[in-house]
Amino acid sequence: MTCLALAMDVAMAGEKPVTTRTLDDLGFQPIRSAPATTVSLNDTRVSAEIHGVLQEVVVRVGEVVRADALLARLDCEEHSLDLQQVRATTQAARADAEFAQFQLGRAQELARRQAVSAELLNERQAQALRTRAEVLRLEAATRSAQRRVNLCEIRAPFDAVVIERLGSVGELVQAGTPIARILDAGDLEVSGNIQQQDLPALQAAGEIRFVAAGVHYPVELRAVSPVVDQRLRSVDVRFVFTHEAALPGQVGRIEWVSGLRHAPADLLVRRENALGIFVEEDGRARFILAPGVREGQPPPMDLPGDTRLIVDGRFGLRDGDSVRIIER
Repeated sequence: MTCLALAMDVAMAGEKPVTTRTLDDLGFQPIRSAPATTVSLNDTRVSAEIHGVLQEVVVRVGEVVRADALLARLDCEEHSLDLQQVRATTQAARADAEFAQFQLGRAQELARRQAVSAELLNERQAQALRTRAEVLRLEAATRSAQRRVNLCEIRAPFDAVVIERLGSVGELVQAGTPIARILDAGDLEVSGNIQQQDLPALQAAGEIRFVAAGVHYPVELRAVSPVVDQRLRSVDVRFVFTHEAALPGQVGRIEWVSGLRHAPADLLVRRENALGIFVEEDGRARFILAPGVREGQPPPMDLPGDTRLIVDGRFGLRDGDSVRIIER
């Protein structure tokens, strides 16, 4: 045997046989999920703003109503009479104001001829100012009375679904008495309970969807709550629908596709209390740490697709060991 052949045999004797597969072959982008619910941003108890007897409730539970749609009507006779009275008083005040202005004009004309005292002129000026101020006060009272008449009709503030009917016909209601509970069916978002360790992967995900009743709804992340639920050790994360929205209150799951390829979980090995995987580089085994990964979880690999992952023979390896790739 020549010296060269002997040296090759010695070198090969120190190499550990392994099999490898590329990250392109074994890697995958896992789908993770968490429980989530569709929530409405407006869950409103529509209330009366004036007192009166509830004359009619025109909606029923389950009906869809448009913004400004009539929900209920109060007996408005008292408020209509108040409006009529203040309008009549305003009309009389306008007549007084016109007469006071006429008297002021006559007094000013006489004053130019020095046929009237300064005291009388001042009195006419004050009277004209008082009557104009009274007209302004009564015009404001008229607008207030008209508003009360308008509020006899209780209307929806937005497009909504009627969830609960709270008032009954014939009931005497006061300002603030709830008449109906409505839920905004258009201004929706998804609330998901996400574990803290999953937040980085979620924030880096390229695709997020809300899945309910077998239907996938694309969503995008809106906000992450800074408060952690100590009991569940999760964070409330809010998402908004990008296209079609699910129904309010629908229960499902938030799913997201990891932006990084992951290696199979069974390739993990432990070295010096740390988990990682072995890769082959230039005939040597390199131990790549997988921080934050627990046993049984596929580790994310921010590596090129042609990286050769060591499959067979990994359990007996140490970082830096010489390896020889064999065919399976």
